[in-house]
Amino acid sequence: MINLSGKFRYYLCTDNVTLRYRHRGLREYIKGKLHRDPCNGDVYIFLSRDLSRLRVYYFHHNGEILTEKILHANRFTHPVFVDEGKHVYHISWSSFVYLLEGIIRKGKDEYFDEENDEENDGYEPQKAV
Repeated sequence: MINLSGKFRYYLCTDNVTLRYRHRGLREYIKGKLHRDPCNGDVYIFLSRDLSRLRVYYFHHNGEILTEKILHANRFTHPVFVDEGKHVYHISWSSFVYLLEGIIRKGKDEYFDEENDEENDGYEPQKAV
């Protein structure tokens, strides 16, 4: 069972990542491009170019989980950040839920606030065992 909650850290990837990537491709992208450990339990969110697909990847209980939501009539919110030069943004649980559930008209942007990244405060995530 997929059990995402506010206990996880959520990262929205804003690069145009091909959604042909599955577990291995996304894991390598997270390691190589984002320079993060894909096995530490953080949740990574990817949107398709046309905003009709949202893919969620994370490592949980010694296994990778990859799930996807596909919209057929609407589009996901296009998140906009103040600092648009980054590849990945740490977002809150509530922003993740809004992104997943907050469907608005195509072509409309929504401003998101980036969370303070605990890694910058000396926080070291625990590696999954």
